[in-house]
Amino acid sequence: MAASPQDSSGAPLLQRLEALATEAHAVTDIHIEQDELAMIKTPRGWRPLPWGPIREEQLYPLLAAIDEDWKTRIRSGAIDRPLLLPSSRMRCNVYAVHGGQRVVLSLRRLPLQPLPLEQTGLPLYVRSALLEASKGLILLTGPTGSGKTTTAASMLQHINASRSSHIVTIEEPIEYQFNRRQALISQREVPSDTPSFGAGLREALRQKPDVIMVGEVRDPDTADTVLHAGESGHLVVATMHTSSAMGAISKLLSFFPAEQRERRAATLGTALLGVICQSLVPAENGESYVLASEMIFNNHQQATPFIEESAKFHLLADFMRRKEDNMSRTLNDSLVQLTQARKISAKDAMRAAYARGELHDLLNHPR
Repeated sequence: MAASPQDSSGAPLLQRLEALATEAHAVTDIHIEQDELAMIKTPRGWRPLPWGPIREEQLYPLLAAIDEDWKTRIRSGAIDRPLLLPSSRMRCNVYAVHGGQRVVLSLRRLPLQPLPLEQTGLPLYVRSALLEASKGLILLTGPTGSGKTTTAASMLQHINASRSSHIVTIEEPIEYQFNRRQALISQREVPSDTPSFGAGLREALRQKPDVIMVGEVRDPDTADTVLHAGESGHLVVATMHTSSAMGAISKLLSFFPAEQRERRAATLGTALLGVICQSLVPAENGESYVLASEMIFNNHQQATPFIEESAKFHLLADFMRRKEDNMSRTLNDSLVQLTQARKISAKDAMRAAYARGELHDLLNHPR
């Protein structure tokens, strides 16, 4: 378990959050509900903080720090905004429950600076295989809370430190703030700087970008423009919500009408550099998370035939298991390696897998 934060129940909530962010490094999520105990999510699940029930008046300074106009805005829906603390940044979602009688805050803790790429848990060849390319599409996918934003930020920071370029991001909300190193960086937030991801992406193409990061592909307009941008000379990093690398490709193509998919698949097969699907698994000691990742690399267009021809798409799974390039891999390959290295338990590996039958066989009958 993560170390228990000190009891700071007499301090204002902002001070308690700062103390928590400083002391409990494995804490990523905090749930604060009016008249209830505040809860933190650790690698082994949710547990209460020793603050006692949070009264309504205790919430007001924190809510005002998140959004001065929160009382008005919350009537029309949830508020999604960042909160900057001295040692970390919080992604805050504020919403009403019980017919508007109570307020809830869902907080995601982020470090002020992106992790160095080598500390994310991804293999180092990601840099040469993906980030040194001048154009193409990189898809980051995985369930909510799997570290996609952290990986995207680490990738952009690597480019920022190593390449003279113009990076444009479209985010909702902005989570990591970048300072210029070798790159110019334009961070645009939906809806304050641009009305939508699709609009922001179309506008970005007229802003002389070399690298574009799209916070989420969630509609046909964004999917279409992402493909166009990746094909037309930009390096594009885009995130999606799927449980597998193949699922990301299927979902991207599903945004288009059936009669357009063959043409879009040809574009994707040409533009795609790679897909990384992430899952955060509790470490064996229960005090932190370990990254498991499934990856499809399209080196020398080797994966292109399986993407372009729908009849061959199912063969992508076999392509990921091939050892010729030693780069692409299934999630189960990653989970087996982590289990054998005693970084995660077999039980947690099984929970993280989407092909559990295969993983069970791999763990009990290693190849």
